[in-house]
Amino acid sequence: MMDQTTVTLIVGLVTVAMSGVVSSIVTFRLGKSKEQQAFMRAKAEQLYLATDEYGKAFSGLFIGHLQLMNGRIDYNQMLDMQIADGQKDRKYGGAETMTMLVEIYFPNARAALAQVWKTRDTISTVTAQIKRYYQEAGDASDPELKARFVTAVGAVDQAIKALQIEIIRAARHHAGEREGLPFWRRIISKLHYPILRKK
Repeated sequence: MMDQTTVTLIVGLVTVAMSGVVSSIVTFRLGKSKEQQAFMRAKAEQLYLATDEYGKAFSGLFIGHLQLMNGRIDYNQMLDMQIADGQKDRKYGGAETMTMLVEIYFPNARAALAQVWKTRDTISTVTAQIKRYYQEAGDASDPELKARFVTAVGAVDQAIKALQIEIIRAARHHAGEREGLPFWRRIISKLHYPILRKK
């Protein structure tokens, strides 16, 4: 049977050993968490930039068709503008990159992305109508058609902005932030001190 001194010594050694193990686990998890946050933040930034680039490409489409409908250029000149714009390098990948990043990393943004594609399809329908009108009338000056086009472009713009808001929310979530909480309460919310948490 061990005497009290030996027991105390063994308990002390076990405590030190266990504290070292726990400390290593906590350090590892914190390090892994920071790496994950940095990775997801980078993906969110990539998605945001790809979305912004996609929106700017639509602006080019809007300008060309608007000049056509205002009688400043003909249909062939408008097509030349679109071809020139389409030949520009897409630094952040465009639609394919947006879809990939949302599907793999940000599933909460799927609905917002789907709305972008839905409004894009509406634009395609209206531009097809503009083409038919131009072929039949020799111009695209119909006010109703112009109003329809401007409305469709506005819907795309709003959908892209809504997607960007979702991306920002996702980035903040992965950075460990909680919406609506000041910094010190976000820190407290991570601790196991229920009394200090906001009720």
